[in-house]
Amino acid sequence: MINLGIKPADFVTMYKISCIHPTCRTKLAIETRKKWLELAENPEIIQYITCFDSSNKKELNKRKNIDNNLIDIFEPYSFGIVKKCNIAARYAKANCIIVATDDTIPEKGWDTKILNTADWSQEIVLNVSDGTEEKDTRVYMVKTVILSLKRYKKLGYVLHPEFDHVYCDNFHSWISHRDGVVLNRKNIMFEHLHPSMGKSKVDDIYLKCNTQSQYDRGEKIFQKLARKLLSKQKLDSFITEFTYEVDPIKKFILAFLILSHDIKFEKKLTEIARET
Repeated sequence: MINLGIKPADFVTMYKISCIHPTCRTKLAIETRKKWLELAENPEIIQYITCFDSSNKKELNKRKNIDNNLIDIFEPYSFGIVKKCNIAARYAKANCIIVATDDTIPEKGWDTKILNTADWSQEIVLNVSDGTEEKDTRVYMVKTVILSLKRYKKLGYVLHPEFDHVYCDNFHSWISHRDGVVLNRKNIMFEHLHPSMGKSKVDDIYLKCNTQSQYDRGEKIFQKLARKLLSKQKLDSFITEFTYEVDPIKKFILAFLILSHDIKFEKKLTEIARET
């Protein structure tokens, strides 16, 4: 047998899932990555890409380190997760892309469940459970950022680059519902150990990312994009759907799409809801 000097992980077709993990908590991120791979049934099919904030000149000069299916990317400090997330996504090879975060832990066998739940050659966004549903009543929110490579290539980003951190998930939810690509798979758990749920400790990084000024900034960007990225034809279509939709959750999502575009439609939607 001829040795071509190629390790199994070098074959692109081997990867079925690309995890992209933006972080400014190096130690925690490495611990989290270990848990994700230990909880997977087939870790060898997972390409795990971590984008670290770094001030180390050697790391920054090297830029990336590849060890079979593990890719470490070193970037100068950037506030929030969005920039690091989109940098990591450039290296994604698999049809299924999952955003891993420092405070998210998947269930055992998560990789098999994810791969078996959808056709990842299609343009899709998955909406799984993250353990916050009882307290977070925003039924329009897409929990955990999981999308197909086809969807990523269409958008050109995983998280919209105008955001830093706050509200990037709101916009991910909005544009995914706008395009009708969301598949609900609430039988799959990626537990979000969020400090607001009392599942993890608040640290300085969390406090810095979650100031009122950051929420105000994120909300303004979200409102600007939602106004800009909904055509009149699509808006009229959503209002018609809202009029005849009987499922309360779907109706709520339609209201989210419409009112995020322009709050002036609140009165009209209220009147329609009363009549129907």
